[in-house]
Amino acid sequence: MKKLLFLAIIAFSFATTIYGQNFYGGLVAGGTMSQIGGDGRGGFHKVGIVGGAFAGLKLNEDFDIQMELKYIQKGSLSNDFESFPGSDPFLIKLDYIDLPIVMSYNLNKININDVNLKWMKLEFGLSLDVLVNARQKILGQIVLSDPWNRLVVNTVLGVRVDVRENLEVGLRSINSMTSICPVSKYPYNNGVVNYVRRLFPFYGMFNDVVQLSIYWKI
Repeated sequence: MKKLLFLAIIAFSFATTIYGQNFYGGLVAGGTMSQIGGDGRGGFHKVGIVGGAFAGLKLNEDFDIQMELKYIQKGSLSNDFESFPGSDPFLIKLDYIDLPIVMSYNLNKININDVNLKWMKLEFGLSLDVLVNARQKILGQIVLSDPWNRLVVNTVLGVRVDVRENLEVGLRSINSMTSICPVSKYPYNNGVVNYVRRLFPFYGMFNDVVQLSIYWKI
């Protein structure tokens, strides 16, 4: 894991130094709302932060490709006192180093009511999460076990809009493709959580995140 992070940082630093006509870089900061599919709870109640840097390459007038290196907070939070009276909130706090590679498509060829949408981009891509910190609390008790996978692969879908010349606001949906914990053949696990299944034949738990952030090109 340390080698992976080191190589990613070196590659990112190299990309940001190649600051030519079609290259750009900058900083990103914002917030997240998240839930975990398969934890037996629901709702985007866990609030977190995201921050880091990005480097991009403008391929042509329609497409950009962008690499990012970010710290992002994910997890799950439930205040279901009706089901668990007198208890503290159920909490899963997962902090990652996030390494997305995202392709963006500029809507400059689309007009709506004679308004050109060149100020809007659609995003799609993949990201790799590296877990750096985890904490779990159930019924007021800290859970000492550490069942979390260190590496998680996610899909990234989003939209970005120009606010001013070097400032953009982006909204993303980030959903894990691979389980954030060891998988099971069965949806019911240890009498506590109900695992779910996504792309693969096994059941597990998956991060679902909504990210709102500001991109500042420098």
